[in-house]
Amino acid sequence: MNLSTWVAQDMYWGWFRPYWLFIFCGFLITILISWFRFKKRHIPTQGLYIAIFLLTPFALIGASIFGKLDIIHPVQFYQLFMFWLPGMSIHGGLLFGLIAGWGWFGYEARKNNISIWVYADLIIPNILIAQALGRWGNFFNHELLGAPVDRSALMWLPSFIRDNLFKWYIDPNGIIDPQTNVITAGGHIPFDPTNPDFWNKIQYFQPIFLYESFANVMLWAVIVFLVPAIFRYSYYWQFKKREPDFATLSYKGVWDKWYYDVHPDQQTVRNLSQQENLKKIYFKNIYKVPRWERFKIRLKYLGARIKQTFRSNREKLEKIQNPHNLIILRSGVQAGLYIFGYNIIRLILELQRTDQDLFIKNARVLDYVIISLMILIGAVLVLFAQFISVKKWRKGGWLYEKQY
Repeated sequence: MNLSTWVAQDMYWGWFRPYWLFIFCGFLITILISWFRFKKRHIPTQGLYIAIFLLTPFALIGASIFGKLDIIHPVQFYQLFMFWLPGMSIHGGLLFGLIAGWGWFGYEARKNNISIWVYADLIIPNILIAQALGRWGNFFNHELLGAPVDRSALMWLPSFIRDNLFKWYIDPNGIIDPQTNVITAGGHIPFDPTNPDFWNKIQYFQPIFLYESFANVMLWAVIVFLVPAIFRYSYYWQFKKREPDFATLSYKGVWDKWYYDVHPDQQTVRNLSQQENLKKIYFKNIYKVPRWERFKIRLKYLGARIKQTFRSNREKLEKIQNPHNLIILRSGVQAGLYIFGYNIIRLILELQRTDQDLFIKNARVLDYVIISLMILIGAVLVLFAQFISVKKWRKGGWLYEKQY
């Protein structure tokens, strides 16, 4: 397929082209992978089905708002919500989707006694696949391309990619006649692909979409497969030395014997995870006191709740659940790795984007600051999930890496 063919398709399809087809396919694959991972962990999938219809509108609206915000070329307020128009931001979709997901899966967590971080790990990393396919939609739209280059610098790419890495640069008054498919520059001088002057209106760019698409798939494989495998096989010599049946048991069999098949007494688990019921203490007779005193009681309750949260300790609960002191990949780490890893990819590629293609359009410094902050948040979440929350806030009988 040569450039003239791409030009003809551009004029025929307009903005729509196959963009939404790639978005839909990415969305569908993300759901299927999440469903498979739910099944593998024996987690009810009903909540996932409902979440699809609850979270999708929020994600689309968030992506549209952040994608259309522009301090230099502002749009009408109502246009911010038109997700079917050009301008969609991954970060905006993630922000709104995560907020809605936190509310819905928080409810599911309490109903099923499954940590919300389990849901996050099973769903959030799979968004990388949707993002990877979505970037191919950008490819067909000539969007999110990198630094300008000469066509000769792109000869290493297949022709169907190379010959689509362009944008038209025509005079401000130039238009495309929908009837004749002729580009008419200022002064009404026609240009078409058979005219040599037409090629002076073309500029080629680096395939940012391709780099990000490939990096997203690789990051997904690292988070979903490589990182768990590192933990799974990190005890090879210890197992071999201490496990008499090592030669006959599979790795799964050894892990089951050493960790997953360890079932402490449930009454002990409940005792270790039990907390003082502060509501019964503070709100027992709240309606018998004057109304102006109730506000003070609620403030005291809030203060006591904060102290209880920070003083909470689950080290004994972790000890009886993990008597061999194995270092386990904790719930929440994979979700944190997504935030950390994807924003590193985005920051690297952001350096090559034009101001108009940034996450925060035409505000490069602010864009870099926010993405760097997201990287920091991801790193903190990984450390928090792996080393802190497991010792302080686990609940007995809930599902994390195993039943606690």
